[in-house]
Amino acid sequence: MTANFKSLTWKQTNLVVFTALFFAVAILIVEIAIQVISTKNQLSDAQQELLDSVEQTTTNAVWSLDDKLASQTLEGIIKVDNVGSAVIELDDGSLFVATSNPTEKFSSAYVKLSQSLFGDLREISRPIYRPFYFEGNKQQQLIGTLTVFYDTQKLTNKLFSQLKLGLIATLARALLLTLVLSVVFHRFLTQPIARISEAIDKIDPDSPDENLLPMSPAHKDDELGLVTSKFNQILLQFSQTQNKLRKMATRDPLTGLPNRTLLLETLNVTIQRSRVHKRNFTLLFIDLDRFKNVNDSLGHAIGDQFLARIARILERVVGDRGSVARLGGDEFVILADEIQTPDQAADFVDKLLMQLNAPVQLNEHAIHPAASIGISIYPDDGDKAEDLIRHADIAMYSAKAAGSNQWAFFKQQMTERAAVRLRTEASLHDALKNDEFLLYFQPKFDLKTNKVVGCEALIRWQKEGRLISPMSFIPVAEETGIIIPIGRWVIEQSCKVIREWQRKYNYSIPIAVNVASQQFADASLVPDIKQLAIRYQIRPELLEVEITETSLMNDVEQAIVKLEQLKSAGFGIAVDDFGTGYSSLSYLRHLPITTMKIDRAFVNDLPKDSAIASTILMLGRQLNLTIVAEGIENEEQLQWLKDNQCEVGQGFFFSNPLPLDEFEEKYILTETAKIVRF
Repeated sequence: MTANFKSLTWKQTNLVVFTALFFAVAILIVEIAIQVISTKNQLSDAQQELLDSVEQTTTNAVWSLDDKLASQTLEGIIKVDNVGSAVIELDDGSLFVATSNPTEKFSSAYVKLSQSLFGDLREISRPIYRPFYFEGNKQQQLIGTLTVFYDTQKLTNKLFSQLKLGLIATLARALLLTLVLSVVFHRFLTQPIARISEAIDKIDPDSPDENLLPMSPAHKDDELGLVTSKFNQILLQFSQTQNKLRKMATRDPLTGLPNRTLLLETLNVTIQRSRVHKRNFTLLFIDLDRFKNVNDSLGHAIGDQFLARIARILERVVGDRGSVARLGGDEFVILADEIQTPDQAADFVDKLLMQLNAPVQLNEHAIHPAASIGISIYPDDGDKAEDLIRHADIAMYSAKAAGSNQWAFFKQQMTERAAVRLRTEASLHDALKNDEFLLYFQPKFDLKTNKVVGCEALIRWQKEGRLISPMSFIPVAEETGIIIPIGRWVIEQSCKVIREWQRKYNYSIPIAVNVASQQFADASLVPDIKQLAIRYQIRPELLEVEITETSLMNDVEQAIVKLEQLKSAGFGIAVDDFGTGYSSLSYLRHLPITTMKIDRAFVNDLPKDSAIASTILMLGRQLNLTIVAEGIENEEQLQWLKDNQCEVGQGFFFSNPLPLDEFEEKYILTETAKIVRF
């Protein structure tokens, strides 16, 4: 027994005592509440009856100014239970007759309690009217007021005197019940439990089935006997359970593959063996491409079946050349201890991808797997288990950045790039808080009139006195999800600029803002845009949302719903980088867009290679869309676009992106902005 041990009997006694006291107090409170309500109702009825009984006599006394009759009436009133005093006032507020009973003195706390319980019934008044109507007038004439004051302290004292005896009786019953229950509990429950506790202390963890708990004859057929019997069953099965728990702790429940814990154990053993025999081995980190799409479109049940099928494929390919583990989600690791050189690893990965890329049939769905694979080799890429896994993971991210179904060996520079990514991610969070972002604006020109018809807002990051190119931080922002708050900031700042141009210059041109794929997929995008337009009181047509073709192709049906909401609200919608995707033309006629942009890659080829640009212009005219050519850099490109009726253009040939003040000075402060280099 420890020094802090407290007997169960003592605890039971305390519990019963406090429970009995609690219910005694609760019952008292309920009785008080019931009695107070009943007393108040009776008092209210008695008040009305009293006023009704003396109303006629009081009216006659006041009308005739008979103070003797009035005094007699009040003397009768104060003889009623709980009445403290009574007053009759005339219609001008002067005292006519008053009388009262002697009052007892109570403590201030008692007075407050009485006021709280019966304060609303402490006094009651009734107006006294003359006994007949004026001739020709049906209105009554007030001639006085009868007010009766009740002694609520005396009423409260009487009430609690009645309840005091009930409380004492309840407490006595509770204490007696406590004593009886404590004795019964100790004899029939606490003592047998104590004996079981002593038996438990004797159990040997190495052989629990040899130290079963004793069964008390008095409890063989009750709950305590059942607990003892069940506990003995647990002791008998303990060894089997230990083995199952070890397996559960080291195996992935979905695929049956080793989990991270078992992988680390196996990897450490392999490292020790390879160090002794001076051998190399290879670690592959595999991440399935587009697995989220499988989960989102087909459901998690199909996703789980898909992962289990991938696990079997990996096991079949690896065979006896290593082992496969699942780290979680769609991440797998192959420990290939028979693959020792980079050439062997490259051949193995190529064969692995061929097997992985075969279509997988799940129910009625055919899924085409793809994967990105990172490779680390012991000991060149690390001599510790965690280092080899981490470096293979870094190499996997490098492979994923190169596209689907790619693989890459770990290189030390990758660690440095990963560290830069982490620092950039942290700095981006600080940049939002510290207001380090700013907008530049690149004008769009009507190629027929040479007038500015709009502009595109482009984000810049001003950090420690220098501008950081979007190419350096936008990819990190997209990978980490910070692009969503950054994109919202761009939209809000653009709305502010539109409002300021209207206020300062009475001038309005549309501003186009770019929306990244993650931001477009965010459920709050459309509500945010609508709310910002309302907050800054700008017309929706002055804000154009530019969506990349990739964003549309991720989920076309959902994209159409969002674009319909924006278009119906009046916002402009442009498809940016059009022509770089793989299936735009089949969906283009279904998209509710207003503008289509010719990607700079196709403008750069003009006028030599004009097939794609011509096709886009033709599609735009047939679909009644505004066509914007971006990336115009020379006279020849501009002339071809003019000759082929392209409506709007932008690019370095006209203007670099400009800070807000320069853009205003060059294109807004003049009535007409012209392209001076035509």
